[in-house]
Amino acid sequence: MHLHRSNQTKILRRYGASLCKYCGTPVEWFQRYDALRIPLTNEFPSSRVPANLRWHINRGVAYPGTDASNGYCRIPHPAICPAADHPDLPPSVQDLVRRLGVRMRAAIERGEFVPFVEPAEPVAEEEVESPGPEEAREVRHVVGYHSLLRIGPCAIEDLQCIARDEPTGQRCEQGVADLSEGRWERVDINQDQAAGRLGQMVLELTGGSIWVWHLPDFNISLRWWNQRCHDHFNSPQPDHTENEFVPFHPLRHDAFVLTERPTGYDLTAQDTPLVIHEGPGERTKCAGASCTNTSVLTLEEGWLCWQCEKLLRRRRAVHRRWGQSTEAP
Repeated sequence: MHLHRSNQTKILRRYGASLCKYCGTPVEWFQRYDALRIPLTNEFPSSRVPANLRWHINRGVAYPGTDASNGYCRIPHPAICPAADHPDLPPSVQDLVRRLGVRMRAAIERGEFVPFVEPAEPVAEEEVESPGPEEAREVRHVVGYHSLLRIGPCAIEDLQCIARDEPTGQRCEQGVADLSEGRWERVDINQDQAAGRLGQMVLELTGGSIWVWHLPDFNISLRWWNQRCHDHFNSPQPDHTENEFVPFHPLRHDAFVLTERPTGYDLTAQDTPLVIHEGPGERTKCAGASCTNTSVLTLEEGWLCWQCEKLLRRRRAVHRRWGQSTEAP
């Protein structure tokens, strides 16, 4: 994916699409003319929108006003978010807020959306965003599958299964980590998440990339992110505690970013034995005329490969049809 050379913004649209955490309405984030960012709705006819709510996009940058080329504009989402009160809106825009509110309540009733609730008391950001294990850990590793990154509560070798053990009713004591299922790799940091002065400091410290435990298969990544051991991965047993993995964010988790490759996680020669193959043994040759196909299996004399078997069935069918057509009435 490339940005056009005439585009003034560096935000890819795939990273600009998002959902409002308070009402679940789809929004698009754009860079403003003053280098800030703003969430906008889709386009509406400008004639039905107050002048102070009109915004338009020019070469990827948001500006106040109407797009003169088509007479349409966008509305800042906070101005019409149904999760907030808007007593001074005109009837046309108030009707839009009402429709968004009906959609929000329907999504909540169906269980498709859970609105974000601000904590009643000031709580440390790390406690809200990253539920940790029973004790504080100084090392927390990031587990990734391609561009999806999640940070665990501890180092990967200390990950504990969260399933409920059926005989005891307690938390499973087995580990989650299996060193044969992944490897350490460098991945690029999402620069859209590393905005501001702190983001620049993180990028300068890490060089724009970090070390994560990369999982090559999606099913394997599900087992890790569900925090289940091999015995409880497909088990119907419920979780004993909440999942301790959270989405990785370079600013909230800057203290746990790895700039050097961890050591001691490579499999030894005993863990990965070298197997020497002596090559195939004697092969069984197809009994078909002028056929060179063979099989490594030990088969009885007169064996035919699938191609010769198909040709033989076709010939027998032709012979049966000719034999029936030449019979006397």
